[in-house]
Amino acid sequence: MFDCFLAQMLVLTFIFFSSSRVFFLKHSRVDCFAAFSPAALIISFFIFYCFDFSILSFAVFLLALISFFTNFRATLRLYAKLIVDSYSVVFNIFSIIILILTVLLAIGIIYFRPVKYSASDFDIKKTQYTLTGTSANLRIRESYFSGASFSGNLFSYEPIIKDDIIAEFHKEKPTIIFTPGIHANVQNYEPYLMLLAQKGYPVLAADFYTNDLQILAKYFDNKVIKSLVESKFMRKFTAIHIDKTQKEEFSKIHDDELAVSTKKYSALTKLALELFGGETKVFYVVDGVDFDSIYAVIDEFNTEPYSNAKGFFSMNRVDEYKTSGYGFIEQTDVFLAHTKGIERENKFFIPRYVANKTIKAIEEQK
Repeated sequence: MFDCFLAQMLVLTFIFFSSSRVFFLKHSRVDCFAAFSPAALIISFFIFYCFDFSILSFAVFLLALISFFTNFRATLRLYAKLIVDSYSVVFNIFSIIILILTVLLAIGIIYFRPVKYSASDFDIKKTQYTLTGTSANLRIRESYFSGASFSGNLFSYEPIIKDDIIAEFHKEKPTIIFTPGIHANVQNYEPYLMLLAQKGYPVLAADFYTNDLQILAKYFDNKVIKSLVESKFMRKFTAIHIDKTQKEEFSKIHDDELAVSTKKYSALTKLALELFGGETKVFYVVDGVDFDSIYAVIDEFNTEPYSNAKGFFSMNRVDEYKTSGYGFIEQTDVFLAHTKGIERENKFFIPRYVANKTIKAIEEQK
């Protein structure tokens, strides 16, 4: 999430230099600063590709687009190596307006910036994989560009084992399995998942985008729209928007989500057994999943030939966790948290508290 913030600030920096040049370039010259405008637009587009769609990223993209068209003629002159004598009055006015908007947007993005954290801060190892296949035959794709269909992202959080004593202490701890609902993605839960790994519990979490688990597409008619709303770029934003504006419609979507949750946890468990071995014990963490669905998964993996499931913990049990279904947005999506009346929090108090409650539940179910 913090990487998205840095990318947004890079785009705004390019736009700032492109727009402010009307104040400090006064003589005949080759207008090199015009190159910042198309660069800003390209980077803002890739922000959508690398990260989820958000209001702030969309605002950055729109500003970059306006800056690009404002500087289009200047960019053509630059590539033609023409000398610029002066800027027109209209160009000056638009550049000043874009400059003001850039500064205001930068202030907003800095104010709503996510909390900075990394795997090294928690002394753990984070690994990300790309998935392919359906929920029935899910597997890790060999390469991002291998040509196999994209089915989701898999994240592994593991404690760093420094010596045999620590290895012996952690070897009996189960692997924690988690997958979020459509309001969020794994990164919205990362502080919590990393804290669990810090305590010695391997964690396997995934965002699924397989065709057989789609629940939003059937509410739209256009094929392009169907594809967009189920994409990793738009699904979370679409779900949050429908939940906020169409409560009755979203209740149906929520029922569909509960119906596929068993498939998601079952597929992820099978993947965990492939990665860590068939004797691996697993423990489930859920957020908003009904008990019947998760008990169905536990029964599946405690029935021959399996004997792996150790139990589950529902994050809804923790009263202090006020953003059920959305993850720990007070660290990972501060703008969304603000819309819900929750302020940015740097000390990871709530994720740490929920992680401790989870560990206590695991120990009680041994």
